[in-house]
Formats: sequence, structure tokens, C-alpha cells
Amino acid sequence: MELSHFPAPTNGHAPETIDGSNRPALALAKLTVLGAEATPLESLVHHRESVDAGTPLESAHRDFRDRQVEFMAVCREGCVIGLCARGQIGFVMGSRFGFALYSHSPVETALVAEPLIVMHDTPVRELLDRAMARHGDAFHEEVVLVDADRRLLGLIPVEALAQLQSRLVAEQLDELRRQQAALLEQNLELFRANHALRQSQGLYLGLFEGHTLGVALLDVDGGIHEHNQRLAELLGFAETSAALISLTPWVAETDRPAFLALLQAHADSGTAAATRELVLHLPGRGARLFRCSTGWIRETGQICACLDDITDQRTLERNMLRREKQTLLDTLVGGIAHELNNKLTPVLGFADLLSVDRGADVQRYADYIQKSVGEAAGIVRQLLQLSKPVAPAAQLVDLRTVVEETLVMLRFQLRESPCEVRTVFSATPVWVMAEAGQLKQVTINLVLNALQAMENRAGGMLAIEVHACEPARQAVLTVTDNGCGIAAENLGRIFDPFFTTKGPERGTGLGLSICFSVVRQHGGDIAVESQPGSGARFTITLPLEDVGALLFAPATGTAAAPGPADVPRGERVLVVEDEEVVRRLLQEMLRAQFGCRVDLAGNGAEALDLLVRENYALVLSDIRMPVMSGPEFFLHLREVRPGIARRFVFLTGYPGDRRLEEEIAQWDVPVIPKPFTLARLAEVCTPFLRLPPPPDAAATGEDTRPD
Repeated sequence: MELSHFPAPTNGHAPETIDGSNRPALALAKLTVLGAEATPLESLVHHRESVDAGTPLESAHRDFRDRQVEFMAVCREGCVIGLCARGQIGFVMGSRFGFALYSHSPVETALVAEPLIVMHDTPVRELLDRAMARHGDAFHEEVVLVDADRRLLGLIPVEALAQLQSRLVAEQLDELRRQQAALLEQNLELFRANHALRQSQGLYLGLFEGHTLGVALLDVDGGIHEHNQRLAELLGFAETSAALISLTPWVAETDRPAFLALLQAHADSGTAAATRELVLHLPGRGARLFRCSTGWIRETGQICACLDDITDQRTLERNMLRREKQTLLDTLVGGIAHELNNKLTPVLGFADLLSVDRGADVQRYADYIQKSVGEAAGIVRQLLQLSKPVAPAAQLVDLRTVVEETLVMLRFQLRESPCEVRTVFSATPVWVMAEAGQLKQVTINLVLNALQAMENRAGGMLAIEVHACEPARQAVLTVTDNGCGIAAENLGRIFDPFFTTKGPERGTGLGLSICFSVVRQHGGDIAVESQPGSGARFTITLPLEDVGALLFAPATGTAAAPGPADVPRGERVLVVEDEEVVRRLLQEMLRAQFGCRVDLAGNGAEALDLLVRENYALVLSDIRMPVMSGPEFFLHLREVRPGIARRFVFLTGYPGDRRLEEEIAQWDVPVIPKPFTLARLAEVCTPFLRLPPPPDAAATGEDTRPD
């Protein structure tokens, strides 16, 4: 604040200097590094010279000259009352008669009209505003700085204030530049943020609309706030204008509580992402299985659900798993069949030998043995049918006729059942290439299963439909019931061998497995759809044959094999078999039936050694042997002894490889399956033994190259 009439004490100490002279030191060197605005005012003081208010002008003029200052504070009783200027006193004293008139006048009569007197705690900006706002000579007057008791702290020159203001302006400019740079950086960051936001929005839209899964933003009740086009396609709304309002109505009633509980859990605690499988009932498509992955979006308070129709995938997985199990079963059953047939062969063969020219008791015992072996061989054939059904004697049949004949066979069971039977057959024949007996067995199994599922159920309905699907070139047989249905956890296992939900007195678990094997052997497929309590629907599809195909294959007759009496005695035969007891059996059978000389070998390699020294009218070889198998032996023999290779017969307990069976069929080599009877052996071997034996290659120079 400005003090115009404060008395000030005389300050008697020497003025401060910075150069060792009497010139007052510039206090500008004391400016702090805290910034111009924080500069203490005392650091701006130029000098602290003062004069008492009663000092005569003459003395004051002399003090100015001695102290070499332009302004001094005027004090009374130690308090500043004003400011006197050297120029003004000089002007008064130097005027005409001025010295005479005013030399003894007190200095307070020559005070500056409006001196600027400020307190030491005056803000720098306020001081500068007041000092720089003065006009004329007053602008150049020094500022008087006083403390709280109005005592003199010093005088501040205008130059110091001007420099301070320049510094303050420079600092303000620097601050403005810093603010401008910060603003530019903020603008750049804002631009980057906006750019990133646009990229995020584009990425979001790209992922949202281009996602291969159906994506929806849901509320806690399953209401759809937003969804992509893929979801509309999955739910069947892509071609309609209907809006998707909520997902909940499409969820099956059995899965709906769990679905809503999952959404509520997300909303309550923002739980981690979860995945579960749901059944959705879609218009025109029925029940479909969906994989639903959900996650909580905290920023929007919504649940993101990604849906994928995995119905076909699950069907494929079940089929692949079923095929893997089937492959394992093939390997297991094939090995068992091979070993059992090898063990049954000598039992049946020696029983045959016992029955030749023996008494009645021995004949009866041999009959018992043969019957038991036949039954055991039948069990092995059933196992093989379950594992790898034998190639059916296929012919062109009308699927409608097959089903009608099957229903005639089941008329007793259908009559005893309380359910209603409804059949829907195509008006035109549905031709398939199949073995009718096997298809009838499949139909019987499916119908009996349906009848059992509807036991003790009022209003039972069995529907059997046969039709042709021309676009897909498929014949379709469906068996539908409204019985107890199949539990979801059992759907993937019903075609597994020995799997059954019935008691041991109702089934063995082989019926549907055999159905699956038979249909697959015919190049078709079998599928099931079921809901617990709502019945089941089995669908069989088979390749549809062209109507113009031949209805029946021409019969090919074979001449009766000549009897053993027509066979020359003493022919030499080679038996290649790794089972010693089977080798001995064949040796005895050939001797007894044909009177042959029989050489024995345990594998193909041993047989080749014998063929170097001997010439044979017939070679009988097992297929599966160690060291060198039967097919390897035959191929090698065809290279080195093609004549003998044309007199070759295979024996097998079970070849175990469909491709190998097809390859042997192309070689046109007879195959005798084990176990075999003496009559079967004679039937196959007689034509070879009646022919003249091949000449000795070593003696005649036979061409040993392949034919």
C-alpha cells in the first residue's frame, strides 16, 4: 500500500556496493532462482539513504552530492513520510534567489508530490502494475520500500523494476511456450486417442460383423441388444425381416434355467468367461446343439455371447469315436477269430478222420465233436460279422419289399404290443443294392427296440417310413417311436458293442452294433435323434440305385468237382503252416483222401528252400505266418516258379485285412477258411491233383519268369 506521510529515521550506515566504490550496489544480483514473481522485494533495493524531514534544503542538497544518489527517503521519527529528489532540490536551490530564500527551509517542503511507498509484503505483480502505471517524471522515481512499522527498508530504482518486469514477461512467455507445447502434445495425444478409437471401432465392427460365430450382446434376461449377421443366419432369421428380441425363448426348457443362472452370475459378480453347450429349438430345423461362450463387459454392463452350431461337429465326433472303437474291435476280434479257427481246425479235421471207417460209437462221438466245432465256428462268424461284416451277396432289391416282409415276420410281436403301427411307403420302388436278409435283421432290431421303449406306455405310436431322396440319391428308412427316449449321455454310445441300458435278461448290447456294421457294409449311414421322454427316431440312408440297373445278376454254375477216385495216387504236395497240429492234420487228410506224399514247412522261407529241391503238384499255404507270410511266399513263387504258383491254395483262420482279401481275389487263388472239413478240402484240391504235375524246372529248363 502507498504511504505518503510516514516519518522515517535517519539511516546512518554506509550504502552497499558491489564494486568496492562508493556507488550503491545494484541489488539485481540478489534475484532468486525461484522465478520473477517469487522475488523478494528487498532483493530489489538500490540503497537505503534517507534524510530527516527537518533537515534544511542546503544540507540535503549537500547530502545528495556526497552520497551520489538521485532519491532519498524523508523520515520523521524513524518513519517514512515521503520522498525527495536531488533534481527537484537542485532546481529549487539553483533558481534566482533560491538559495537565499530556501536554503534554510526543511526538506519536507520539497517532497515529491506522489511518491510510491509500498509495504515489504506487497505482491510483485501489484508493485509492477503500480510502478509502471506512473506517467511523466513520476515514472522515473524510485519506489520506497517500508516494513510493517513503516520503517525504511530501501529504495527500488525503476531500472530494477523494469528488469524484473522483463524477466517476468520472459518467464510468462516461457510458460506460455511450455503451455503451448503441452497443449500441442495434448492435441497430439487427443488425435492419437481419436485415431485409436476409430481404429478400435473399425476393428470392433470388423470382428463383430465378420466373426464366424454368432455374436450377441445380452442383458441378464437374455434380451438381445445387438447381434451380428452370422447369429441371424444360425438362427434362421437371415432371410426374414423379423427382429431378434431375446435368445431365451429359443433355449430348450431343460437348459433354460442353467442359461439364465449363468447370465445372472455374470451380472452379479462379473464372473470369468464361461462355455457351455445348449440345445436351441429353431423353426424349421428342430433341436440343434450350440456351444455358447459368455463373458461380462464391465464398461457396458452387458454379456457378450458367442454361439456356434456344433450339431454336425458332435455327430462327426461320435462317428469318428465310433470308428476308432470299431477299428479296435476289428483288431481284437480278428486276432481272436484267427487263433480260435486255428485251434478248431484240427479238432474238426481229426473228428472227420475218426469218422472214416470207424464203428458206430466213434462215429457218434465224432458227430458230437463236429457239431460243437460247428457251433463254435458260428460264434466266431458272428464276432466277425460284428467287427467286419462279410461282403453281402448284394442284389437289386426294393427297400419297401424288404420292410414289408420284415413286418410280416414280426406280426406276432406287433399284434401283442398295445401301440399303433403306421407305415408310410413311397409310391414307387426304392431300389438299393443290398443283401435282403441283412437289411431285414437291421429292421427287426430297430422295430423290437422301439416296441420295448413303448412298453407300459399309453398311446404308443410306431411309425415306419420308406422313401427315396432323389437330390441326394439316397434311400431312406426311418423308424420312429414315442417311447421313453434315450438319455443325452447315452446317445454317443448306443452303437458301441455290448453297451445296453437293459437288464441282462433283455439284451446283450449287440443289436444296434450289428445294425451299424451292416449299414456301413452296404455303404450307408445310421443316425439317431432322441429326447428323454419324447421317443427316438432312427434314420438309415443307403445309396439309391438306378432303376435301369439289372434286377438280378446272372447265375454262374460250377461243375461238380471230380471225386477223389479220379485223382492219381502218390502226388507230392507241400503244406506251409506255422501251427504244427494243423500241419499234421493236413498231412493226414491228404494222405487219407488222396494218398499223397506231403512235405511240411513252418513258413514261406522254409517252403522256398524245399522248392529248390522238389517239384510239387499242389501247394497249400496259410496266410498269416512269421518270417514270411503266405502272400509274400506266393508273390515270390510267382516270380521263380510260375507253374507251381498256378497250383496254389490259401488257408486262413482270418486274413484280417480287407485290402488283402481283395488282392488275393484278384490273384484268382482259392481260399479255404478254417475250420474246414475233409469234404471241403477234397472239393478244392481235387481239380489241381487231377491235372498232370508241372515238370521239374531244373530238368526241363522251365521258364521261371512271371506269366
